[in-house]
Amino acid sequence: MIGIVLDIALQSDAVNVSKMPSSAIVDCANRDDLTLDGCVGYILGVADTLQIDSKTCHGPSDLWTRETVAVVRKYVKDHPERWNIGAQFLVRDALIQAFPCLKRRG
Repeated sequence: MIGIVLDIALQSDAVNVSKMPSSAIVDCANRDDLTLDGCVGYILGVADTLQIDSKTCHGPSDLWTRETVAVVRKYVKDHPERWNIGAQFLVRDALIQAFPCLKRRG
């Protein structure tokens, strides 16, 4: 059920169904740890949904969790002008930019 709601939210900027305020992601961006709390769990949940829906293509890596969280934190720090949008959009945009799926040549 959560995946369905998150999938709908990730398809359009017009709907913000996230209960995670963007301020929480901004606060999370200023940390360096990987404590599995609501923020890190949220980032990884969005990342998993994007990967399942083939919106991102992240290669296999033993450092996947650390890299994913680091990418989002850097994006959030680098884009303060976007702090007013929903948390899921910040995370989505960071990950799609960092891990795009390359189109296959026919």
